[in-house]
Amino acid sequence: MAGKPGEPEDPMALVGVELPGGDADLMAACLVDEYVRLGLSDERLLALFRSPFYAGAHAVYRARGEAYVKTLIARARARWGRPRFTVRRAGPGGGGEA
Repeated sequence: MAGKPGEPEDPMALVGVELPGGDADLMAACLVDEYVRLGLSDERLLALFRSPFYAGAHAVYRARGEAYVKTLIARARARWGRPRFTVRRAGPGGGGEA
């Protein structure tokens, strides 16, 4: 319910934790891979890393710099290319015919 106040022991509360021994480089590469595969352009992806609103991506940007992020994007682009999407309208039978 939107008007219901949160409860201290709510089992569905979102809680973020840091795991020991995490690999920040691997996390950054996975993050870039995910957004490349979702179809973000290089410019939009770099803007995401520049934005403090995206805390994890921005922390990588601040710690490693823009050149590092551009290298990650280039590697992901070489691996995944540029996704192409096709939109099909369902026909009268709902089978996806045009």
